[in-house]
Amino acid sequence: MTARTPERDGTSSPAGAEPPADDRPDGSREVRRRLTFGVAADLADLPAALSPWQRAYEAWRAAGIRWGHGAPPRERAATVAPEPEASEAPASLNAIRADAPPVAARPAEAAETGSPSKPKKRKQRASAPSASPAEKPAEEAVAAPADEKPKQDARKNRAAKRSAKARGAGSVVAAASAQPKPGTAETPEKADNDEAAPGEPQTDTDRAAAGEAQTAAGEPQAAADASKVAADDLQVGVGDAQAGPEGRAGGRGTRTLRAAIAGAAGLVVVAGGALFALDQSGGGPKKPRPPAPIPAGALFGTDPAATTDGLVQDLAVVTASGRKVVAAGTEGDGTPGQERARFLVSADGGHAWKAAKVRGADGSEPPAGERPRLVAAGAGGWAALGRSPAGTVVWLSDGGATWTRHLDTAAFRPDDQVNALVATVHGFVAVGSARGRAVVWSTADGRAWQRVDGLQAGITGLDRVAASGGVLVTHGTFSRKVTRKKGKKKVTRTVRGDGLWRSADGGRTWTAVAVPQAQGSQGATNGLVAGPGGFATVREGRLTTGPKKHRRTARFGVLFTSPDGLRWQAAGRFSAPGYAGVERFGGSAAGFGVVVKGAKGQRTVLRSPGGRAWQPSGTVAGPVQTSGLAVAAGGAVTVAGHQGGDAYLSGVNLAAVPGAVHTERAIRSLAAGPGRAVAVGSTNGGAAVWSSPDGLGWTRGRVPGTPGRLSDVAFGGQGWLAVGRTAAARPGGLALTSRDGSVWEPAKVPAGPLAAVASGSTGYVAVGGGTVWRSSDLKAWQRAAVAGNLVDVASTGSGYVAVGGRDGKPAVWTSPDGAKWTPTPAVPPGTGPLTQVAARGNALVVAGADAGLLVSPDAGRTWARRMPPGARQVTAAAATPQGFVVAVATAPGGAAVFGSPDGAAWRRVPARGLGGRTGRRLTAMTSAGGTVLATGSAVHAGAETPLLWRAPVPRAGSAPAAKPVSAGRP
Repeated sequence: MTARTPERDGTSSPAGAEPPADDRPDGSREVRRRLTFGVAADLADLPAALSPWQRAYEAWRAAGIRWGHGAPPRERAATVAPEPEASEAPASLNAIRADAPPVAARPAEAAETGSPSKPKKRKQRASAPSASPAEKPAEEAVAAPADEKPKQDARKNRAAKRSAKARGAGSVVAAASAQPKPGTAETPEKADNDEAAPGEPQTDTDRAAAGEAQTAAGEPQAAADASKVAADDLQVGVGDAQAGPEGRAGGRGTRTLRAAIAGAAGLVVVAGGALFALDQSGGGPKKPRPPAPIPAGALFGTDPAATTDGLVQDLAVVTASGRKVVAAGTEGDGTPGQERARFLVSADGGHAWKAAKVRGADGSEPPAGERPRLVAAGAGGWAALGRSPAGTVVWLSDGGATWTRHLDTAAFRPDDQVNALVATVHGFVAVGSARGRAVVWSTADGRAWQRVDGLQAGITGLDRVAASGGVLVTHGTFSRKVTRKKGKKKVTRTVRGDGLWRSADGGRTWTAVAVPQAQGSQGATNGLVAGPGGFATVREGRLTTGPKKHRRTARFGVLFTSPDGLRWQAAGRFSAPGYAGVERFGGSAAGFGVVVKGAKGQRTVLRSPGGRAWQPSGTVAGPVQTSGLAVAAGGAVTVAGHQGGDAYLSGVNLAAVPGAVHTERAIRSLAAGPGRAVAVGSTNGGAAVWSSPDGLGWTRGRVPGTPGRLSDVAFGGQGWLAVGRTAAARPGGLALTSRDGSVWEPAKVPAGPLAAVASGSTGYVAVGGGTVWRSSDLKAWQRAAVAGNLVDVASTGSGYVAVGGRDGKPAVWTSPDGAKWTPTPAVPPGTGPLTQVAARGNALVVAGADAGLLVSPDAGRTWARRMPPGARQVTAAAATPQGFVVAVATAPGGAAVFGSPDGAAWRRVPARGLGGRTGRRLTAMTSAGGTVLATGSAVHAGAETPLLWRAPVPRAGSAPAAKPVSAGRP
């Protein structure tokens, strides 16, 4: 947009003195405001003792702008030294550019020489938009008293002469700092890790990707633009100096202090080809801000031709309360422990759905590996229970739209099995088992839970529970010993069965109850709910009719109800064509619902308002595996489960629900070759490769459609080799080769998944499981067997090194040629397998989940633990021309980067924006010349977004943020 330049004092500039189109006039309202309120002292180099009014006056005068606000402050003579003559050097040392207009362009100077000067309107010219668009385009001038005008005009004349002299001398050239756009490679993040950085996803990953589309190509362009502006200014200054006073007066355009005003908050100065930021508070250059990771979803694109998202979704439970329905489950790439909790909510009985928010108690993203399995709604809100690698997890919600994870689960033990959850008039009750005995947990608010063990002798576990009024009914299993006389001997055996128990005191004591057989029912009960009028459960039924030769057997389900949990009776029967049994049973105060199995895998949904009359309510396709059923107000039935690798909600297209389904994307390894960096991983469930000539802009490679994932990549004499595994019930090896890193072809690789690859003096070496494969031409492969599980491999100064585990302990093997492998003489310390290795010559840095960070200066002959200070786990490691660099996880939710010349002493590398509420971390790293490239991920709204981090290679001993530490954990 082009803005009009405000008029200055109602006087037009003489011909030939019109300011350039990119400069604001020195008398514009914005300039006056800045001179008056913002930068007067800095621009005029004034003593701090002056009043704000005096400082503003002197700033206006130094800029050659008519004061026009009454008599000038009188205290100036007592506090400020006399002005120098025109031949003296300029008084202000902060004059970034000598922008004062030439003497001939000043109306005041014309008056001083006796030439008549009539006020005329200036021609309006195009200019950059004002910082305050609400300001008026012109400002009326306030006339000074007649006796003050000669003094003001003389001061203007002297100020203009000083500015002109500064131009002739060739002053420092500056350009306003150009900030990178959000999403480019140098977009700074806030220092506070708990807030999203510019360009980081704010609402969902799609919004982040839109910002990320501004790729790293914007960074050099911004710098080039700034350099060009500075160079142009420098040429103008030199031309002015050569033109002399007359040339400047007649042919130069009017220059103002606009650059100084616009750069008051931060200036970029060109000196010796480098850009420096000036600190306006102290006048010195600011230190560059440490690099921060940027969201890189747009840089590492997914497969546009894919027909699947590549993730595994599952809904394990669905519950209704009135018209509100909540379904819960998980989403992940199929790796155990990497799934993430998902909650979906509907406010209209299951018709329209949206993804609920899931957060930690401190507002952070919850960790992976947590699986909600039970949901209940009470008068005070909603509660959910699930499992994690550490044990039971609790989530709470006021209305189902936002779920908060709570850590205080002291009443739950790691070996507890929580099987059912229900809301009561006093809070919530959960039932389950632990070590072969039934357990009950209760809470008033979902936060503080009480545990009741050993309910009744013989009850081995509880798996269902329902509540109506102040009464609880639970279903479980029991075992008891029965002694019978067999001949003259007594035989004792253990009998196992199932039953119902009732509690009227919140679950502290329980009494067995019986449900009689009736209306042809048989076998055990199936399901237990609180429905209209009390409790309900179902049994299978069978009725045979007709004469002996023409008998027919009808199968059906029988519904039993009880108003108080004590007295039970048959309430009705239900069936469907080809009835083969009850698969799911559910209910609420709005009625009952059931999924019944039929002929040829067909399943029918039936519903009933009271249990007597039943009617069809839809069908469930054969491939669907159901996990739950809920009945909302009005009798609408919702069935949840999964179909293949996708979540299932009856009648709902989950792909159209924002935030319900995400796309798989993982970057697992980085490597650098001549003029190119390559990243490998997977998207949409298939292998993926990206390449970049500078680490800034990345392009997705042409990869044959192969279900699976790539885990490592290396460059060697025959080009690039990427390895991984196929996606199948029995995964096989996957290998791709490329000459240029852009176009990839499948390579003939031996059977078996491959975990890592390295290139060295004798060719390529790939490892996986207990096998090593070597090839010098990427065509013929030689196999070597190793006793252990190899996870990573690297090239050393004397051959190769591989790390992994053996018999559950850390193990390292070395080889001079990739064919013959030998365990290292010294066994690395630690209790678990090693997961990664970086080598620089014969110096090794290896890491593992339990071993921490281990260092060997002699190719594995000796080992020492050298964990960086505060580090809990190493997430990525790489060798650089200066030593090693590692990314680590620190305190819960924290992350950092460290550098070391030899792995023995580590210094923290400045890196902003790691850790925080979104769990930003780096997981793959490589050295590309003088730059460290790293990728990682951040979690937003339960979805992982890729990150890209670039930084100069840390020099040995140059990191300033931490003192060297020789050893970490003992």
